[in-house]
Amino acid sequence: MSDSTSNQPMPAIIHKPRLRSQGFSNLYRKTLFAMLALMLVAYLVFAPDPWHLPRLAAILFEVLGLAFLFAGIVGRVLATMSIGGHKDRRIICTELYSVCRNPLYFASFLLAVGVGLMSSRVDFMLLVVGGFLGIFYPMMRNEACYLRERFADYGDYERSVPMFFPNFRLWKERASFEINFRLVRRTLLDSLVVLLVVPLLIFLRWH
Repeated sequence: MSDSTSNQPMPAIIHKPRLRSQGFSNLYRKTLFAMLALMLVAYLVFAPDPWHLPRLAAILFEVLGLAFLFAGIVGRVLATMSIGGHKDRRIICTELYSVCRNPLYFASFLLAVGVGLMSSRVDFMLLVVGGFLGIFYPMMRNEACYLRERFADYGDYERSVPMFFPNFRLWKERASFEINFRLVRRTLLDSLVVLLVVPLLIFLRWH
């Protein structure tokens, strides 16, 4: 999502249900992620590691994993602060939304990479990243179609800002903006839940 003070939604579809208009992956995203999580846990527990990393490399993976987890949590919080509760109301095109159209999803991607690295298993990391992109890419495409219909000038924003990987040369910022603390707190708590898998990953790695 993005922000621009001039963006007004097109009246034709203001009342159209958002998730139902965005396709299967968006409507059932929670179910899809729950299924993916269960399959990944089962794979990690029962599938043998085809590439045993040396101990030093495994430790390096874990350190990098923690760094990616931290970056993902911070990124999700900053993206939520940027959106300020204006999702589906305005096109936000400043702060993190000036360098990437989906900073929340990109930050979640960093969390997924962090989880994969924390496992110290190359195969598991590739599965996590592939599973993440397999769900999130259709979601981003569906949301783009929805916003293109809802906001007349979303096309200009879409053409100037990358969909997923940030381009920090495009950075723009506001002097001040409203922060929805309730939304930020919820995002932070949701992100911190990922840290609960860290002890499990370390235990499975070294036992």
